Amino acid sequence: MEKKSTKKKTKETKSEKKHEETPPINEENKENNEEIPEAHKAPDGLLPLFLTSMTQNIFKLQPSIDITEENPVKLIPKVDIQSDIIARASISDFSVIKQAIIESPLEEILVVYDPNYYYGQNYFVCVTQEAIDLILHPVQPEQENEQMKKKERPAEWISLGSENEIDIEKVILNRDYIHVEISKKLIEFSKPCRFGDRDANDTYFEYKSFKDSNIEEIECLQINKGVQAIPEVVDDFTQVDWYRPVNSAVQYEPRNYDAKDIEAIRNSEELSSFVKKNIYNIEKAMQENSLINIFIDEFMDLGDEEMNIEHNMHINLQEYQSFTDLQHSKDRPVICIDWHPVQMGILGVSCVRNLTFDERAATGLNVKLKDSLILIWSLFDPIHPLLLLEAPDDIMSFQFNPQNTNIIAGGCINGQVVLWDISEYQEKLKLSRKSKFNLASTLKSSKEKTTETPIIKYMVVSSIEHSHKMTISTLQWLPKHMEISNSGEILDEPCGEVNQLITGSLDGQIYFWDLRYKKEIKMLDLTWRPFLKIAISSLDNTYDYGIMCINIQRSLIYEADKKKDKGKSLKFSDKTSDKENGSNFEIDKKKLCKFFCGTEDGDLIYANWLSSETVEEKGSSSVIENVFDGHYGPICDIKRSPFFPTIILSVGGKGFRIWKEGVADGPLLISPLSNVNLTSGEWSPTRPGVFFIGKRDGTIEIWDLIDRSNATTSCQNISSTGVTFLTIHQYKNKNRTNRQFLASGDDEGTLHVIEIPKNLTKIKRNEKSLMKNFFEREEKRLKYITERKTVRAKEKDIYDIEHTEVKTEPAATGEAAAQGTQGQPQEVQETPEGEEENEEEKEALKMEEEFKEIEKNINKDSENMILSDDENDAKPPKKEEDDVIA
Repeated sequence: MEKKSTKKKTKETKSEKKHEETPPINEENKENNEEIPEAHKAPDGLLPLFLTSMTQNIFKLQPSIDITEENPVKLIPKVDIQSDIIARASISDFSVIKQAIIESPLEEILVVYDPNYYYGQNYFVCVTQEAIDLILHPVQPEQENEQMKKKERPAEWISLGSENEIDIEKVILNRDYIHVEISKKLIEFSKPCRFGDRDANDTYFEYKSFKDSNIEEIECLQINKGVQAIPEVVDDFTQVDWYRPVNSAVQYEPRNYDAKDIEAIRNSEELSSFVKKNIYNIEKAMQENSLINIFIDEFMDLGDEEMNIEHNMHINLQEYQSFTDLQHSKDRPVICIDWHPVQMGILGVSCVRNLTFDERAATGLNVKLKDSLILIWSLFDPIHPLLLLEAPDDIMSFQFNPQNTNIIAGGCINGQVVLWDISEYQEKLKLSRKSKFNLASTLKSSKEKTTETPIIKYMVVSSIEHSHKMTISTLQWLPKHMEISNSGEILDEPCGEVNQLITGSLDGQIYFWDLRYKKEIKMLDLTWRPFLKIAISSLDNTYDYGIMCINIQRSLIYEADKKKDKGKSLKFSDKTSDKENGSNFEIDKKKLCKFFCGTEDGDLIYANWLSSETVEEKGSSSVIENVFDGHYGPICDIKRSPFFPTIILSVGGKGFRIWKEGVADGPLLISPLSNVNLTSGEWSPTRPGVFFIGKRDGTIEIWDLIDRSNATTSCQNISSTGVTFLTIHQYKNKNRTNRQFLASGDDEGTLHVIEIPKNLTKIKRNEKSLMKNFFEREEKRLKYITERKTVRAKEKDIYDIEHTEVKTEPAATGEAAAQGTQGQPQEVQETPEGEEENEEEKEALKMEEEFKEIEKNINKDSENMILSDDENDAKPPKKEEDDVIA
């Protein structure tokens, strides 16, 4: 019976051995193609041994769990090892050294973990006491003789000038000591002293700190203070469980059933019992799904009611993405930004070298062309730019063609106009957006990113002789339904393509360019010249204004686009050819020829490149109609309101102004002076009363005229350096929501794309009508002030005449008494003067009555306004009028 049982055990152990998961170390190394370390010869009493995972679990010898490399030893009783050999027989890992364990005199066998396979296996066993002592108490190397050690000698100190800095910080007594002499009478020496008790607090006085409003805060201008930055060092440790990483993959697929299987499942009793048991819950879920659309995004429908902005609680500009190229844009101020008109998430950035005029003149033509570039970025790849547009010099202004987006026009700092053609890279611009949503394309694009960003050379550059003499500060494409002839007149039937652009420069010239100057665009290289030149000179033609920015009238062009969509003609307005309608159409064309431009002297100029003399006589004349002196610095930006085409926002110096086209009395709104200069401004495309202002300290101001008009609604810091440019672009989504992104550049060459919150994009109830009433009321206020100035001037003249007559009356009576004359001649002379005074008084009373009626009308308009902050301005106080006239 015992022999049969042993045979069964051996069969079981053999089957276990076949299904052993952990292979021997040599086979594992061969499969993994790892190099087997060269084994060293083991000393006497030390036997290398390979232990499988089963044996490790039985004796608790698992690496990183029971034993570690720092503590790799463990004592196992000899009896346990012998029992394992008897139980598992030849399967036992200790059966290899069975005889050595039996002959060992030790009661406990030392097992040591050998992760580096120093002796050829992953473990080794010590069967003698000498081997255990060798492992637990290894022989220490003989220490060197201390006398033979050389003492380290410090090197000679070499002075580099730091001792002078230390001596400067030392406090040296450089004044004479104060000598004090104390004297006492000789009689008072050796007299007895009388001491008495006294409270210790009697000699102390308490002076509590308080804030004196009469004393202004004193700012400390300079402090001598030394600071030494030392990194903090913290000693800490951690211990984590280490598990061997294993590569794994999971794949799943849907279950596919045949028609027979589906029919069998439908007729099965299990399905019918399940449906009968849960029929109530199924009907309830189906009813809820039919009543409620569970896939709708309820957050998109929130905020229908007006949200009041209080203490900047609801306004927070969130940065969507930031872009910096370490090679081409780092430490270079961003001078111009433009969004791609068609492709979503594509925008271009122009950065200029931060050089002074002397440095730029010294470098001259030695600067490499690749240093002047326009970077084309994608919102979906903030690390690598998609394209690099090479330019002959720094680009100060550029813009995508709104119709043919493959053409990009730019103005250089040397006055030349440059054209690029990116039609070959349209697929790359499209793939940049798809790569965000398609995994396969991302893997494909990752290989493409390893290559360098393509650099596109400019296709056309204008002729140097016929270009601007100074920097091109602004560049704009004319609308597709606006075409100008060589004489400056607007054609009645334009071609409907965008082929013309306008440029302004600091040399005081405005040029009009046409892409159809040659048959092909490539033929324009070095021969391109403007077809119309306009000089913005002063009224007396003594000097030219330096143009910083231009804004032309586009509202009538947009009306033409709408009428074209309705199936009407391409003319500006749908009118017949009779005289009355013809004259109206002529006036509309004249309005299109008028434009605003800002100068570097802070003047806002309203000009007309096609004046009445130019139309009739075809001769040259001054194109300036009005000059407004409203800024204390260069005008950096001029933007026209998208809701009110006659409302203009001008930004320059330390403030901004809001003007109305056709009102020459002054600005409708003047901002308070800022601590720093303003750089850019932008209207909101969806809210009539909201606009954004960029500042030199890296902040963006948000103005909401519905909320308040005397201060900013919110101010947020987005950059550590100054903001240089602002532009807004809007994307429409399928969920009836419009996402607006504000692109801003700074002086370090970083492009910040900011997502505008919902309360600044969703228009409020009656906001457009409120803003219209606000601008009309401010226009009436300006008109009222100008009329009151004339009345005050007349009243002042009357007062001066009466004051002089009162002084001359005593002198006249004294002369008449001395001559002995009667008063009849004086009465005859006083009669006409009194009549003239009565007539002047009547005229003054009439003027007062007229202005009282104007005040009543203004009060009626102000009652209809809901704006609480601006109601006090509806009635101009008398003190304000006196100050304005004075």
